[in-house]
Amino acid sequence: MTKKYKINIRDKRGTLVIILINMMIFIALNTIPDIGDKLLLDPKINIIMKRPWTLVTVFFSHEILIHIFANMGLLLCFGSRLEKITSSKIIFAVYLTCGFVGSLTIIPVAYLNGFSGLIPGASASVFGIVATFAAMRPNTKVMGGTAKQWAAMLFAFNAVLWILKPQISIGGGAHAIGIVIGLIFGYYLKNKETKRSNIGENML
Repeated sequence: MTKKYKINIRDKRGTLVIILINMMIFIALNTIPDIGDKLLLDPKINIIMKRPWTLVTVFFSHEILIHIFANMGLLLCFGSRLEKITSSKIIFAVYLTCGFVGSLTIIPVAYLNGFSGLIPGASASVFGIVATFAAMRPNTKVMGGTAKQWAAMLFAFNAVLWILKPQISIGGGAHAIGIVIGLIFGYYLKNKETKRSNIGENML
């Protein structure tokens, strides 16, 4: 293994760990009978009180291939870039915070829509990662567009789908709040970065 390859892995190890966890749970959900009842989120309060851990396991869970491919593709592209300019700790902090608040958001949304069933998906967490990077490096080119264009596109697409198909996009509120929290993270980190830069310049 070359030194350059080792550095590249180290720069994105937090992102790769999250992807690995998602992949392992995806395999489990598609091979172990009834495990979805223990890992996916049922937004009814009485069920959550019995299985509170599902507020976390839900944003590591996917049931269909295209869902995990889309989310993990975005996470790899944006998470690795964000991790390179911040740290693995920041990746985990953004992913977990956006996902957890997203899970809490699903509860009232599901109640108002009369939704009943199990919910998978890491989109709130992943969209939060995209938004954090977009706030820090808005003009960086990623997959044919700028980071800020990607964040805006995800927000707009999610909003349209949520309005037109609320029963299908039950996680729409969670996705939106993930983007908002991600932006807050990003602007906070960018402000800290700017302050450190200014202090360094003043010391010269």
